[in-house]
Amino acid sequence: MKQNFQIDSFFKPLKLECPISESDYVNVQSYLKALSAIARIANMSVYMIDYHKRKEFLYVSTNPLFLCGYEVEEVRKMGYDYYPKIFSPESLTMVLEINEKGFEYFYSRAPEERINLFISYDLEIRHKNGHRFMVNHKLTPFALTCDYDMWLSLCLVTLSTRDKIGNAFIQEFDSSNRLEYSFKSRKWKPAPAVALTDREREVLQLAALGYTEQGISDKVFIDKTTVKFHKSNILEKLDVNNIIEAVYFATVNQLI
Repeated sequence: MKQNFQIDSFFKPLKLECPISESDYVNVQSYLKALSAIARIANMSVYMIDYHKRKEFLYVSTNPLFLCGYEVEEVRKMGYDYYPKIFSPESLTMVLEINEKGFEYFYSRAPEERINLFISYDLEIRHKNGHRFMVNHKLTPFALTCDYDMWLSLCLVTLSTRDKIGNAFIQEFDSSNRLEYSFKSRKWKPAPAVALTDREREVLQLAALGYTEQGISDKVFIDKTTVKFHKSNILEKLDVNNIIEAVYFATVNQLI
């Protein structure tokens, strides 16, 4: 655990000059109720960061992945103090850096474009019982202030197939343009475009649904050899080792 961890480190270089009123919090409650219902029915691990109050999370779902053996109210009240409890020291250092550089990019965009951005990265977390595992963490603005600064952000936590931390990128919804983060230069840089053909996307979607090669063959009326050919192309394009990693990569990068 980082002994010198300071909560304020996560708000650099956040500005937050526009005040948030209690009526603003009342207005957002209906959205939180909807989010809670979606999280329950989809069994998602999500939580809401409040950059205005800072000390606690506004919402934490009941899914156990992010909870790591703790209770919902425990996690919600700890807020950012929860991160050192579950993030490995290397992951915490990485997240602090990505967070700072992510805000810098956020402010570089036109105000009306900021709400459409999301950031993604893989990190290691540890359960209360000591078990360690890799997760993917995504964060997107949920509500902005009157001057288009960050107020609330929605975070989604899913299992990762990666074996090391990193793979940080920023992307805009409904856009294939993606910026990868270089930890060497400490800068965002355009990522090489990855595009699947319609058939490759179809094969991958069916694989994600659990179809075997023969099942995919029967479903889309192509022979099994052709299915194998498409799968081979998918693995090569996405630079992954197997179809499970391909499904994960394509999902994280919004290719399917």
